[in-house]
Amino acid sequence: MALNATRESPNIDPQSDENSIALEAKRGISTPTDEATPPSQAASSAYLVPNNESSWHIPEFCVDFCDDDPENPKNWKTWYQVCAIMAITYTAWATVLYSTCYSSGITGMMVELGIASETVANLGISLYLIGWSVGALVLAPLSETFGRRPVYFVSLLVYVGLIPAAAMADSFAVVLVARVLGSIFGGVMITLAPGSLVDIVPSSRLALAMSVYSIGPLNGPVTGPIIGGFVYERWGWRGINWFIMIISGVGWLLMSCIKETYQPIILRRRAAAKRQSTGDLRWWSKHDETIPLQQRLPTAIWRPIQLCITEPVLWFWNLYIAVIYAVLYLCFIAYPIVFSDLRHWSPEISGLAFVGVLIGNTLTVLCEPMLRRLINRHPVDARTGKRAPESAVSVIIIAAVLAPVGQLIFALTSLPTSIPWIASIIGGVLFGFGNTVIFTYGTNYVAASYGMFASSALVSNVVCRSLLAAGLVEAGERFYHALSPRLAGIVLAALEFGLIPIPVLFYIWGHKVRVRSRALKRLNTESA
Repeated sequence: MALNATRESPNIDPQSDENSIALEAKRGISTPTDEATPPSQAASSAYLVPNNESSWHIPEFCVDFCDDDPENPKNWKTWYQVCAIMAITYTAWATVLYSTCYSSGITGMMVELGIASETVANLGISLYLIGWSVGALVLAPLSETFGRRPVYFVSLLVYVGLIPAAAMADSFAVVLVARVLGSIFGGVMITLAPGSLVDIVPSSRLALAMSVYSIGPLNGPVTGPIIGGFVYERWGWRGINWFIMIISGVGWLLMSCIKETYQPIILRRRAAAKRQSTGDLRWWSKHDETIPLQQRLPTAIWRPIQLCITEPVLWFWNLYIAVIYAVLYLCFIAYPIVFSDLRHWSPEISGLAFVGVLIGNTLTVLCEPMLRRLINRHPVDARTGKRAPESAVSVIIIAAVLAPVGQLIFALTSLPTSIPWIASIIGGVLFGFGNTVIFTYGTNYVAASYGMFASSALVSNVVCRSLLAAGLVEAGERFYHALSPRLAGIVLAALEFGLIPIPVLFYIWGHKVRVRSRALKRLNTESA
């Protein structure tokens, strides 16, 4: 797979987002007016290092990385960085796979647990998506306080531990509770993984790493029904859960072997070790924690919501990406109807119908060098030395046409069943390619637009797309049966065609929208 390892990528700096959150949280802390005791005179070993504005911070005692510091994750051996990226990609794939693998066992679960309708049974998918949105708001701030490794370790352990509850459930309520709680913790691979890659990979290779990582979360939903169909035919719906537990358990073991990647945590620990070993409390790092978690957490949770409400860039891009994402999840309702109910394919064979979408997803990664050349044709900004974020929107416009065309082909060839099935699969290839390009480069555009606040902007995107997908999946069964797969697919294609003006208008006027962002101006002023 020949990918351009030097391509430009958004400057996503999760540490900057952490610092800006701390600045806002400081508003709730009163500063004593009388002179405090300097650390050299402090008697308590539990002394809390003050913030960066303190005169106690002597530069000579600042703990930081040197150029070739082996503890800096960006200086890890290449083989170890590759292993870490592969572990993150695999585990993200396993956790996302569980969201749709469930759909393959719905028929057997309905019979065994007495579920009234498929609409009710689809709650297992909807609530899983909602759980992701909850986890996205909470897990990122926790990682900034405790580090990425402990949050991965505990979250994935809880996630894996909840899967047996679903596998052994004797009521549908237990299945739902286990899935929604599991998704909150399993969603750590959606929320923290991009930040981990930023921690590990030098900027010159970050885009390549992101492309490799995207294989996991983008192909997870598509491979779910393919794998789930074969597992269900042999071991039933409970076997699907046990299978997911095994592959997710492997992911937990792999993630447990990765060292801490978050630089602020590494430096905090190094400074603390210096203070303890020397007895000199003047050792400090620029990331030493001064704001309690209970004060930073509300700010961290509120900021993505605030940006989502007030920012025109996010109004349109969150809507667009959420619709594209939701239509993808509606495929997990439509494909079983078309291939199992109408064409009478077995569960394992009907799952293979998603191979078309899978091929489209994979083509996105293989075509990345060509897409990058299209982006690189745009001029470099003389002030920043980088291309404007709108340069990436040029390829989104192409994908914005291909995705609804693929959806329309699938819809028009779904009925009558005398139409060769391969036609619907070809539609899936175009849809998968367009969907993945929009999702990948759309989220990159959001990240590049918000710079130091990219993490919060991306969390708002995760929340919006997860909630919309959850709502449409729950209504999807009634939608397809009321209109027929053919007409319902045409409606969805028309919706996607109707949203094409969003990337077109942002390609032309996106810069003007960004420079007038009041929220971004205000947040930059506060962080100055």
